[in-house]
Amino acid sequence: MTAIQHFSTRLVPAPRRHIFWQEVVADAFPGMTAHAPEGIRAELARWSLGSVGLARALSDQAQVSRIGTEQDGPHLLLHLQRRGTMMMHHGDRHIMARPGDIVIADDRRAYAFDISHSNDCLILQIPMALLVDGTTARDWHGQWLPANDPHVALLFHLLQGLWMQRDRFDELDADTGALLADAARMACRRAGRPDIAAPPSSSPVDFALAHLNHPDLGTALISTALNLSERAVQKSFFRHVGQTPTAFILTRRALLQRLAAVRGRLSLCAHHAAAAKWWLSMPMTSVSAEGPMPKALSTRRTSPLMPGCRHQGRACPLRRARMTSNPLIVA
Repeated sequence: MTAIQHFSTRLVPAPRRHIFWQEVVADAFPGMTAHAPEGIRAELARWSLGSVGLARALSDQAQVSRIGTEQDGPHLLLHLQRRGTMMMHHGDRHIMARPGDIVIADDRRAYAFDISHSNDCLILQIPMALLVDGTTARDWHGQWLPANDPHVALLFHLLQGLWMQRDRFDELDADTGALLADAARMACRRAGRPDIAAPPSSSPVDFALAHLNHPDLGTALISTALNLSERAVQKSFFRHVGQTPTAFILTRRALLQRLAAVRGRLSLCAHHAAAAKWWLSMPMTSVSAEGPMPKALSTRRTSPLMPGCRHQGRACPLRRARMTSNPLIVA
């Protein structure tokens, strides 16, 4: 376990800050170049737990790019977004990471990141050799892991907690790095799940319908998942449904909410019908001994007998049946 190394542009004259930041990034991540504006405000803290490396980067808006390298063996770099956003570019693919998301990069391959203003990111560097059980045979470069996945959240909270204990790193067990590698392996397995990856033949509209519950569903996510430009996604929606992707998603979600409300109302009606079946089937002489009428069957004119009932007060057939001496069996 190594001591934490801190680097900051705050004590560097503004005209030289971008040069200093380029040197820091190149030293911490071999093969990487920072493209930063003059006067950039940025900080980097890095340390290691055995063969597992960790870093925390805070930066103004900038871009970093990397060429592939085989130095010290292949690694996966998991970028855990804490604040702001990052857009990863590799080949013709573009992957957006929002707070809580993880984007994976393979240090043997080229890629670039567009970093938003006031960005805060934790970086976990893990040797491929630690990712056992066949994980190394898969292509993880450019994979996106969503914040709402429990395994991703577990890894995120482990790293957050570790960072909060940075003043006591010398007291941590030597197996802490292996624990992080195990958590990273569990999170990486989620990248190939059906609810994240799109079928090859999926259209933008079909993809949206299949992922309506995804919190980040939108033009950017659809274009990334289907490897299409955002313009192509928008044209497809206009052609098939006559709406923008955002309008279509909002309309469908509102419809699902209304359907859920109707199902809840029907379920409540079924519960009240069961109460009516029990109460109306009893002889008149025994009703008073069983207590008052169930509240759901109240016959006040100010409210219906049950949700969705079109009858009110004395017009309700349940009330008329109750006023007779013969019980009514409700089917």
